[in-house]
Amino acid sequence: MASFELCFFFILSSPVLFLAAVESCGGSCGDQDIRFPFKLTNQPEHCGYPGFDLSCKDSQAILTLPSSGKFTVQSIDYTDQTIWLNDPDHCVSKRLLKSFTLSGSPFQARFPQNFTFLNCSSDGTSAGWGPFGIVDSCLSNGNYTVVATPTDFYSDYGAYGPLQSCSEIATVVAPVLWPVWSDPSMGIKLTWKEPNCRSCERRGGTCQFASNSGLDVGCAGGLSNGISKGVKYGLIFGLGVPFLFILGITFFLRHNIRGRYQSSSANTDTISSSVALGSASAVKGLDGQTIESYPITVLGVSRRLPKPSDNTCSICLGEYQAKETLRTLPDCQHYFHADCLDEWLRLNGTCPLCRNTPEV
Repeated sequence: MASFELCFFFILSSPVLFLAAVESCGGSCGDQDIRFPFKLTNQPEHCGYPGFDLSCKDSQAILTLPSSGKFTVQSIDYTDQTIWLNDPDHCVSKRLLKSFTLSGSPFQARFPQNFTFLNCSSDGTSAGWGPFGIVDSCLSNGNYTVVATPTDFYSDYGAYGPLQSCSEIATVVAPVLWPVWSDPSMGIKLTWKEPNCRSCERRGGTCQFASNSGLDVGCAGGLSNGISKGVKYGLIFGLGVPFLFILGITFFLRHNIRGRYQSSSANTDTISSSVALGSASAVKGLDGQTIESYPITVLGVSRRLPKPSDNTCSICLGEYQAKETLRTLPDCQHYFHADCLDEWLRLNGTCPLCRNTPEV
């Protein structure tokens, strides 16, 4: 009974300890939600991943890049793992022209594109440039107009139209917001590979360090997409505490009547063990080597799959995006996010859609 009471106390207190750890992290700055891998500079080190510290000034989140200085955070997409930054003085182009680099940071350009900046005559107006380039108002003045144009376009058509009267300032790599013709003055979009919290975010879980040491991350919770953390915690206490109470009463009664009905209890335990073994066998997952042997597909820009299939992962309910890695079950040819399917198959060795068991 003593061992059961200790186990009961541990199970009951675990959600409380977990909540306390979660509540000490996270937060917001203005309208921006701040959570792992990001953390505010005044929070404990375990709240964020190295290189993801944010400061908060006048309700505006600030990210400092080691080699390029401070940028304001416009938004963070935790599922896509992207961050949209802007210049505090609203002149990103000036920052790009001053040896902008991501060296020393965990970030990479989401959509890198070469832009050539040109010093053009003062008679250039934003209305007249149209297909040739984008007038950068923060660099222009009454004496000249600064125009930014994709370098490939400038190489092919620089000798034609109004660009022929311009002189080159510099060519830089701009982490623009969109992969097509984009205005570099609107800000820069960065992404990160590590830590990878995409699958956890899709499930609505809490991404965090897996232990007190090292940089491995894990996912806590995640009942389903669209359920807030507050609701999840409510479910933990609303359903977990009554269940544990009933479990405690059951163990107490069983302990007291074991001597009187020992023979009956033994038979019952034998039957229960058989059922449990049968159930465990039915839901046994697959080993990592088998899962890794199943084919993978990296989606192109068109997001077209080699074989007809739904464009939504039925495990996380997220729509497939370009450059995402999918895994296919060899027998039924059903596609899923590789991360989602790998985790599913470790727990349950059947297809999430048709329930067929893949050949091992």
